[in-house]
Amino acid sequence: MIPAPEQPVTDYVADLPEPRRGRVEAIYATARRLAPEAVEGMKYAMPALVVGGKGYVAVMSTKKHIGLYPFSSGVVGEFADDLAALGIATTKGAIQIPDEVPLPSELLEQILAARLRQIP
Repeated sequence: MIPAPEQPVTDYVADLPEPRRGRVEAIYATARRLAPEAVEGMKYAMPALVVGGKGYVAVMSTKKHIGLYPFSSGVVGEFADDLAALGIATTKGAIQIPDEVPLPSELLEQILAARLRQIP
């Protein structure tokens, strides 16, 4: 078995091409600011920030969008209408941010804060 990198988020983001790298870095920077105790780890085979051993958030670059995974269908559902109004699709556990659509920083902070409230 190949060991996971010690900094899976940092390593993943470093390998992304621009402009995706900048967008993904900005999301992670906001997440770290709201949860300075977060550490890098792997959750559901994704590089993620972890708080208290629980998945806090993962951000992945896909062919068609940036996937934001707050590890909570409740959090995604709570903000689904606000996201849809911006043209951002959701699934049960993911927020799919198209390249041409900005995610307002206030909404991102609300999503991340909602997830943090769920983590004991």
